[in-house]
Amino acid sequence: MYSLKFFLKLHNMGYVFDFHDAKAYEQWYKNQRNRFEVDLENQLLLDMLNPSRGDSVLDIGCGYGYFVRQALAAGFDAYGVDLSTDGIREAEKHAPGRCFRGTLDDVEELAGRRFDVIFASHLIEHILKPQDFIETLIPHLNEGGIVMFVTPNISSWLARVSGRRWVSFKIPEHVAYYTPATISHLLESAGLEVVAIDPAYQYYRLPFLMSKIREMVDPIGRLVPGFEHWGSMRDRILRVTSGSLRVVARTAERSQEAVI
Repeated sequence: MYSLKFFLKLHNMGYVFDFHDAKAYEQWYKNQRNRFEVDLENQLLLDMLNPSRGDSVLDIGCGYGYFVRQALAAGFDAYGVDLSTDGIREAEKHAPGRCFRGTLDDVEELAGRRFDVIFASHLIEHILKPQDFIETLIPHLNEGGIVMFVTPNISSWLARVSGRRWVSFKIPEHVAYYTPATISHLLESAGLEVVAIDPAYQYYRLPFLMSKIREMVDPIGRLVPGFEHWGSMRDRILRVTSGSLRVVARTAERSQEAVI
């Protein structure tokens, strides 16, 4: 169980999340049927990051360590941090000595470390003080190092079409929503140079996708036959965008400071 002290620490850090939603995510990731989707998505993220073999990579909010494990298998020097005790315990089984509970500045094993890539997927939208968060990352980047965030794009066509039923509207868990312009401004204000912004893709099973589409067009969606549950259709996996964006930024000369 999470203690009151744990929640107070999150609050002081400016991090907001929904406990029940987080437990639902944990159960989803534990389901073996979903593991293939996770592996596909992690490979997609590695392809988007495009680091050089042997580069050091840090995953902030690493969860059960699936991305870290896949990055290690691909030849990268990968580490992860997360605030979930259960998540880190599971991650340690598959990537021992690579995933740690706490924040980047809490973990003694990573003290003074610099990384070629710092990656955070669907994290920045939980942060009340995002510029402070980004500024804590910069001293941990190697010269020419990059940060990559994946976050919901409130100006995406899916967000506009879905309206209040957009899958990424999770209030109060998500405390900020970004567009390409606002996330660029945030990163540049912290002293980083934005080098790429594009749509982020994920993998979903057809039944999940259809459930979300039916919610968007309810009540008309109730009239559509449940074909996604017929035979092999239930296991069909599709690559789609959920209305998120990927942004990559790199360190500028003036942002290179020593890790204290």
